[in-house]
Amino acid sequence: MIVSYKHKFVFVKTKKTAGSTLEKLMFPYLGTKDVCTGSPRDDTPRINTSSTDGHASWAKIQASYPSEFRDYFKFSIERNPWDKVVSSYYWHQEIKPARFGGMDFETYVMTCDLLPIDWMNYTDRHNVRRVTMLYKYEEMEEMYEDLNQRFKLDIKDWGNTKLKGDIRKERNYRKLHTNATIERVAELFANEIKALGYTYE
Repeated sequence: MIVSYKHKFVFVKTKKTAGSTLEKLMFPYLGTKDVCTGSPRDDTPRINTSSTDGHASWAKIQASYPSEFRDYFKFSIERNPWDKVVSSYYWHQEIKPARFGGMDFETYVMTCDLLPIDWMNYTDRHNVRRVTMLYKYEEMEEMYEDLNQRFKLDIKDWGNTKLKGDIRKERNYRKLHTNATIERVAELFANEIKALGYTYE
């Protein structure tokens, strides 16, 4: 999560969407009063906050920074959910080996209560989007181009800065999914799929 007084934006960080990478790339451009939750695990800095909730929802951010959330440009990132849960699977195997280390992918998807569902982090109970812009993970180049233009930044190496890129063992999400997991993801992420037009390709 970032609240930038210098650039007048709020970043609502979602799970498994390269949010830590964005924080790291954005850090050199932040002002001295700006807020960033960061992550010690990812070696991204925490500044001007004691909060460790890097994935705070829009509602929590609004509660702490009401005027900033009202007036600033607010953005978040979403990802194809079938790909997103594969990323989450490998991540949980890495950080929670006692629970997930020997678990197969289908069991993970069908039983895990930690799947990266972020819909309510950037929408309200009426399914109204509370961020100004919801970028797609798959269109990262366009996102950074837009952010560079909006805030007069010069972020160039976004494609070479992947903090967790070596954890995922299989890049093609289709190689892990089964009919059961395809249907399960479609059910759990129905809002994201409908709103952003994601398909299992």
